[in-house]
Amino acid sequence: MFSAESLGSLLLALATGFPDRAKNMVQTSDELTEEERGLLWAPLACTDDPAKQARGLGDAIRKGGTNDFSANECYRAAFYLGHGVDELRDDPLFGYFSSHRAGRVLDKWVHYFPIYSRHLAPYRGRPIRVLEIGTYRGGSLDMWRWYFGPQVTLVGIDIDEDAKAAADPRHVVEIGDQTDADFLRRVAEEHGPFDVIIDDGGHGMQQQIVTAETLFPLLADGGVFLVEDCHTSYWDSYEGGRNRPGTFMEWAKQRLDDVNGFHQPGPVDPVWTGQLDGLHCYDSVVVLDKKTRFAPFAEQVGHAEFLTYPRAAAGMFSELLATRDAARAERDRLRRTLEEKEGARDEELRLLRAELASLRPKNAQLDSRLTQLKDELDNARISLRRVRRNQATGRWLRRSGDL
Repeated sequence: MFSAESLGSLLLALATGFPDRAKNMVQTSDELTEEERGLLWAPLACTDDPAKQARGLGDAIRKGGTNDFSANECYRAAFYLGHGVDELRDDPLFGYFSSHRAGRVLDKWVHYFPIYSRHLAPYRGRPIRVLEIGTYRGGSLDMWRWYFGPQVTLVGIDIDEDAKAAADPRHVVEIGDQTDADFLRRVAEEHGPFDVIIDDGGHGMQQQIVTAETLFPLLADGGVFLVEDCHTSYWDSYEGGRNRPGTFMEWAKQRLDDVNGFHQPGPVDPVWTGQLDGLHCYDSVVVLDKKTRFAPFAEQVGHAEFLTYPRAAAGMFSELLATRDAARAERDRLRRTLEEKEGARDEELRLLRAELASLRPKNAQLDSRLTQLKDELDNARISLRRVRRNQATGRWLRRSGDL
């Protein structure tokens, strides 16, 4: 497959409007096998849109099972060559990220920004407490302070001592292992309760599961817990795989059952049924909403009887009303059908009358023509009788002369 340098040259050719140069590279490169050449040629040949070509190259590289870096670069080019920037132009976090060309390192998947905005916007400008796990060199902590505002209290967790040294002194960074539940509880006790928790840590299965199981119950009521990079649940290098037991995504699927725990027999889980108000799954991101829930129940409104009758009686009353309403609806439907049929009949009669009226002049013309033809026929008959009479007289005279 192409080296990073060759792939960069190919994408540059697409970006600068030289698709033939890109095609020539695919046709002539010694770096490609014939199979790889065929995979990469197809997306270049099927369209002239550079964004679609770059996207197709990324799909082809991923299909070929080669390195993720190459596919990532193709998708990155497709985003900027297409309408990706336009779609995120109004997203404040993407705006910050795009303009962050100096300062502490900030590394994010671009499709995360709309997810952040959807779930974190309600907390902007409020005196909240935010915990981020996995701060790296502090760039994301700076972004969160800008996004949430000066009232925010930011705390970070990282396993690397350099992360603490690199972060802004205004931010507290605790050093520890996120699989250490006691450490996580101590941080929550000292700096919480947190309104927002963002897990961007090691992305290992136990790291994500232990962190969620330990910190979600300690999250403030009405808070949000956001887990990033959940795609590691599908990577062999992280002991992941589709439907593989023990991954974070399999753990998250079980929470779907817990959200509906009130509708299952037996006791409900006080945390995962009693306090998990919603579960949102996106590409690589899982968001959990924390809110103490009341036990769900059904109620009926729309009539005054619910004030004096128990729900069962009100339900029977409503069934009777529904039956009556259904009968009325059927009656009205039959009326409309009859009216439509009568209307259709009247319309048909009107059309027939109009057609008859239009035929009358023509009928008069035909009558006149018929009279004329009759006269012509009568004249023809008279002439024919005269001819026959003359012929008969001639024959008689000839016979008389012979005699």
